[in-house]
Amino acid sequence: MLKTMTINAILKYIDDNIETKNIDINELVDYSGYSRRYLQLLFSKHTGISIGKYIQRRRITRAAILLKLTKLSIVTISERLSYDSQQTFTREFKKNTGYTPLQYRNSNEWTFRHQIGHRELNDNLSGLEFRYLPEIDFYGTPILFEETIPYTGAHSQKKWNIVKNRLSFKKERLFLSNKTLQGQKNSEKFKIKSIPWEQKTFLNEKNTISEGIYIYVTYKGQINDYISHINNVHLNFLPANGLRKKNGYDLEIISQNNDESFNFEYYLPIHKEDHAECKPEQSKAYITDIHNHMLNLQHQKIN
Repeated sequence: MLKTMTINAILKYIDDNIETKNIDINELVDYSGYSRRYLQLLFSKHTGISIGKYIQRRRITRAAILLKLTKLSIVTISERLSYDSQQTFTREFKKNTGYTPLQYRNSNEWTFRHQIGHRELNDNLSGLEFRYLPEIDFYGTPILFEETIPYTGAHSQKKWNIVKNRLSFKKERLFLSNKTLQGQKNSEKFKIKSIPWEQKTFLNEKNTISEGIYIYVTYKGQINDYISHINNVHLNFLPANGLRKKNGYDLEIISQNNDESFNFEYYLPIHKEDHAECKPEQSKAYITDIHNHMLNLQHQKIN
């Protein structure tokens, strides 16, 4: 237990300082109080990777997120992550991802083999499923907000206030879809577009859930813990299993329990070829459930 707490503290320390300074094992030896050799053995045993390689991959992963979600220059990103030059950054980035920073920014790829997100040793990613969804049109009024990297949901209060208010008013599930959008030039912020599903009216915007394969995640708990769990799916589960996130809307289905906790169902789109065994089946109960929800929304409009 103490060893797990120590490694979790070190993982958090690395994440908290990844953009402020160069972290090396000597600093972590001082931080932990363990000898250099023992700390290396303990870290490798619990994470399956050396400290140096973990730090390197966390820096590359943070850089990849900044490249995808912001318009910060490559020079700014390399300096922000304490690389001694843009050339060093480009070389390390390509070695770990297979792309130059510019190629990655301009590609449709989000995931790469050496991607590592923040996690804790007791994180549990079991019980995930692959599900097929047909193309589904949905309607709603977008909620637009800006977030920062690393993403913690700190600026998503507008979305979650709407979720809480609607669930307290109507004791039924709420369906939402989300998409990330690149931020403004020279800004470290990015945008999230969230759309609660509503009736089809001329005031509500039409959008589409793409036909394809989705990772299906369930989680019971509080909102902040759910956000951390989904980050873990994006940055750790996908690359560890050779899966790639696909551009497009996701789907969240949220309900609230009597103890004030929430039930979350999350559908994350991935590339079809990454899990070709998941065959299109329109008759699945969960697809019928989603279609019935859309019909109920239209019925509410009529009444």
